[in-house]
Amino acid sequence: MENYAELQQVKIDVLYLDTTYCNPEYSFPSQEEAINFAVNTSLRACRQNPKTLIVCGSYTIGKERVFLAIADALRCKVSVEKPKKRILDCLESDHISSVITTDWKAGQIHVLPMAKLTLQSLSNYLESHKPQFTELLAFKPTGWEHSVPYSEHSSFSELERFVKFVQPKKIIPTVNNYSAESRAQMQATFNKWLQQ
Repeated sequence: MENYAELQQVKIDVLYLDTTYCNPEYSFPSQEEAINFAVNTSLRACRQNPKTLIVCGSYTIGKERVFLAIADALRCKVSVEKPKKRILDCLESDHISSVITTDWKAGQIHVLPMAKLTLQSLSNYLESHKPQFTELLAFKPTGWEHSVPYSEHSSFSELERFVKFVQPKKIIPTVNNYSAESRAQMQATFNKWLQQ
């Protein structure tokens, strides 16, 4: 965004900021780093055992970059539930259409709702897909996971960088602004960023 001409040399009076991760605890790696980790881990697992099923958690929208990157690296199909396919079809992407299927036997990558990514659910899921698959590797790509965090929301360090770049006169937090204490903590953080 720093390269957008519209944002250069412009004065921002009020910035409405997605403050989902406005806490230093959420200074996680870039999306690219998280995606590369998922791709490399998947490649390694499938080299060791070609019958490895890759499961990627997803919400109604989001996380497509993760499972599509793995699919491209493995040159395989991605199996999704019918409602997810209808949403992906809205993107009108020939590439996505060529990779996505609702046939659970056709894909080595299965996209499941995040809530289904528990140890017990995944153990049962693998059992239901034997003998085609004998091992399962799951990714839960969310910023709330500290081991391999991935999110479409900006991390703490990305928020800081953006605020320092645009130098707004006022910042209005749009998430986690439920209490005066939370708002005061974020305002202290904003003030620190703007003074540096």
